Amino acid sequence: MPSKNPSSEFRILSLSGGGYLGLYAAVVLAHLEERIGEPLGRRFDLIAGTSVGGLLALALAYEVPMAQIVKLFVEKGEDIFSARRLPGGTVTRLIDLTRSVLGPKYTGETLRGELTRHLGARTLGDALHAVVIPAVDVSRSATKVFKTPHADASLGDEDISAVDVAMATSAAPAFFPSVQIGKTLYADGGLFAVAPDQVALHEAELFMGTKPSRVRMLSIGTATMGYRPAEHLEADAGAVGWLTDGRLILTMIAVQQQHVVATMEDRLQDRYLRLDARWPAQAGLGIDIATRAAALTLTALGRETIAQLDPQRLKQFL
Repeated sequence: MPSKNPSSEFRILSLSGGGYLGLYAAVVLAHLEERIGEPLGRRFDLIAGTSVGGLLALALAYEVPMAQIVKLFVEKGEDIFSARRLPGGTVTRLIDLTRSVLGPKYTGETLRGELTRHLGARTLGDALHAVVIPAVDVSRSATKVFKTPHADASLGDEDISAVDVAMATSAAPAFFPSVQIGKTLYADGGLFAVAPDQVALHEAELFMGTKPSRVRMLSIGTATMGYRPAEHLEADAGAVGWLTDGRLILTMIAVQQQHVVATMEDRLQDRYLRLDARWPAQAGLGIDIATRAAALTLTALGRETIAQLDPQRLKQFL
């Protein structure tokens, strides 16, 4: 696939996972799209996204306005997840944990309905821009990267529904049901690639014939930079200690992203730009906390990131 950039650079956009924290990334993307005055997907040769980042990546691939996706988060977040705040006391924390003991906390029906409203019946073969979306084949405990037909290696995925792929990459265990596509059950790609930067670079290099020296990558996180548990974690903590306030999954999200960012900075150096916000420790955020207060906090963080950007530096990636 020829580069969209006349300077022959190969531009990649990589979007991390994080549940409702993805509102932060959506706000950043919406502001970038407003700034350039056209669908953002047109500025990239490859878009990668995991979990909620996969949802955003697919919306970009079909040129769904990012402002519409921000509106989806704000208006439908409590329907997709719930209106509950982060549990504060011992009893409410235990009650919250029991919601996922016998089955997923959420059905995913509202999310599927909203995705269908925005993406329709389109397949990966209908995408306007090249996309890679990590997921996990839970039947075989195997990785899977869904791809648009941008290279020979992507043959076979082009007839798969974009909505199914978005649901599969977002199917966080214990939060949403696994998603069946054909005869295979899939779960959240964040189990192995919360930040899909390396997946995207591998795709560009091995399957799209692009030398890393040509790659320029913009990577956007989910406001988990510098995540710390709100309370002290005991050395002998058990399941309750690790699962309270989403500590285990937030730790996994934060450290995976940290490792990937360090690796990509080493590989691409100044051709890599990471946008993220510091974790607001006392803001009551979580991957399934979709309250009005959470929406306001994440929106403010996204706007703050945009305000602090060096326009000349950003221009190199758009």
